[in-house]
Amino acid sequence: MPGCFLESYLADGESVYRIQLNRFPALVGRESGLAVTLQSNNVSRQHAEFVDDNGSLLIRDLGSTNGTFVNHEQIWDSYRLHTGDVIRFADVEFRLREESSAVQRQDHDEATVTAFFYPEEHVNRLPIGAQQFEELLSERMINPLFQAIVSADDGQLSGLELLGRGSHPALSELPVPLFFLAEGLGRGVELSELIREVGVKAWADSAYCDLPLFMNTHPHELRDSERLSDSLRDLSLEHPGLPMVLEIHEQAVTDQGTLGQLSKALQGMGMRLAYDDFGAGQARLLELLDVPPYAVKFDISLIRNVHQTSKDRREMIDLLVRMVKTCGALALAEGVSRTGELKVCRELDFDLIQGYVYGEPATLNQLRVAPGRKMSICCV
Repeated sequence: MPGCFLESYLADGESVYRIQLNRFPALVGRESGLAVTLQSNNVSRQHAEFVDDNGSLLIRDLGSTNGTFVNHEQIWDSYRLHTGDVIRFADVEFRLREESSAVQRQDHDEATVTAFFYPEEHVNRLPIGAQQFEELLSERMINPLFQAIVSADDGQLSGLELLGRGSHPALSELPVPLFFLAEGLGRGVELSELIREVGVKAWADSAYCDLPLFMNTHPHELRDSERLSDSLRDLSLEHPGLPMVLEIHEQAVTDQGTLGQLSKALQGMGMRLAYDDFGAGQARLLELLDVPPYAVKFDISLIRNVHQTSKDRREMIDLLVRMVKTCGALALAEGVSRTGELKVCRELDFDLIQGYVYGEPATLNQLRVAPGRKMSICCV
């Protein structure tokens, strides 16, 4: 794993400190002369080691007294590391980085670097909100919200999208700052998994559990398809037979083979696949043919002000809608907030509509659902 280093804060708190890992095995411990020497009394003399396994980086605990942890879980055997993993030796924490991801680059001629840490000060140097974010995860402090997905033909409620909000009093409830903090801590995937777990339970216990539930994924989740499949399998086993739909952002698709395997795994669990933000970058038409989804969600950039756009642009959207439907998928217009946009989306033959025109994300008992599951329009 070339260009790999450990990143943390100096004890003075003034700068980020990086320790290059370029010779293996690389021993970590309290003894001097090791690849990584940590002057904390809670770190064992020879605490752990990094091993190069044919280009992959492994970490192995060497029987330490106070343990080695990866992403806040103690490891007992060799563990394969990935960029962004949080590694803790007793009370000293690092994040694993690659050289290309560094904000500031530093060149080290030496093969080994000694790091001096003082535990009390080190804890205070963790990113602002780290402790509160840990509490959010451990206490499952997520409020699940849902946005209606409506039939374009008759205005009937036809599905829901799960959207999470934080409920920790010291953190923002909004998803963008919450995921920004999670990314800084290397825990974006855990937050995504938690939102699905909490949200699916609320939906499964409601009167709407017969409607498809669209669930988001973190872009990094496709990098570890086995973990993603395991988390989804747990949901399907806990809530068997319920119609769940997994959304994959089109720009997160980099490997057709991985996507095909995921699609087959979802079918085996009784779940379906949807492509999110279609057209946000380049429309990934090949995936439509090779791995046809249940639904394709057109990006808001294509839908916003569609009632005021040029004839050529409208014809392009019409062509994309027809291509999606030819592949057997449902065409979903996302971000519809005005009645003019709604009218044109119906003319373009979209199957499903989602957006503020039918209400903001809300708790299940706050959805604006009329008798017979008809949705009332609430925007102009």
